[in-house]
Amino acid sequence: MRWLFLFLFSLNLIYIGWEVSGSSSENYADVPALKNAKRILLLSELKSPVSLTETKTLPASDAHAENSATKKSDFEKITEQAKKEKAEAAQELVKQSDASRDVELAVNKAAESSAGSSTELSVTKSKPAKAEYVKTLPIKNSSQTAKCFTLGPFRDLGELRSLTREIKTYVVEADFRGRKEREQSLYWVYLKPEKNQAKAIETGKRLKAKKIKDFYVIREGEKINGLSLGHFKSKKGAYGLAKKVKNFGFNVTVEPVFKTYTLYWLDYQMTSDVNIPKSIFDKHIKQGKKNNVSRLSRDCGV
Repeated sequence: MRWLFLFLFSLNLIYIGWEVSGSSSENYADVPALKNAKRILLLSELKSPVSLTETKTLPASDAHAENSATKKSDFEKITEQAKKEKAEAAQELVKQSDASRDVELAVNKAAESSAGSSTELSVTKSKPAKAEYVKTLPIKNSSQTAKCFTLGPFRDLGELRSLTREIKTYVVEADFRGRKEREQSLYWVYLKPEKNQAKAIETGKRLKAKKIKDFYVIREGEKINGLSLGHFKSKKGAYGLAKKVKNFGFNVTVEPVFKTYTLYWLDYQMTSDVNIPKSIFDKHIKQGKKNNVSRLSRDCGV
């Protein structure tokens, strides 16, 4: 059985080989031969002189056709190259024209600007600018048509407010200002502080023995445990008492007393056609006569 299978397999291979070799030759049996076809040279024939001779002795018709085809292809190449160069030249001309146009515009712009500036300079030098007349409305100068005054000084702010209310209907505006002042008002006569309260009481008993009864022991402040002999408006009276007590052997001192107060002034402005009644000023100036109240003219711009 095995040998039968091998025998049949071999027959099949032989048949397949015969069919393949026979069909390749039959496929090209009816194909006609080409006319005027060039002879195909093999690589082995290129080295032999016979093949070179045969190549040179081609038919005249074939050589002519080959030359014409070569010339035609060369002409087409030259034509395409010329077209290409012409297109490139046209593009270059367009670029050059655009660049020259930009340069021309820049030059014209610079020339116009320089011409404009030179024209302005020449006009400025040759023809002075005319003063242009502008019609304006007259402005009322308050410093020329108004009158401004300062009244004072006043120590009593309430009195100054009363005056301000009375002149309110006569003035355009009114305002008051103040300034702190300091003055000596009294003289204080006292004995310098003792070490403690017991010492102060003992000193008081000694004063009573000398018939000086108007005093008291200071209970607080910087001068605690001192003895106050009183405040005097008169400098002469204060120093007279101090001299007397000093003669009794006491350490007495006279110290001026200052007080702080505020002085007020009234600044007001009124128009030229209005006057404040004199009676108002007389009343308030008379009340403040001791403070040297007066009315002074001032600049309205200040």
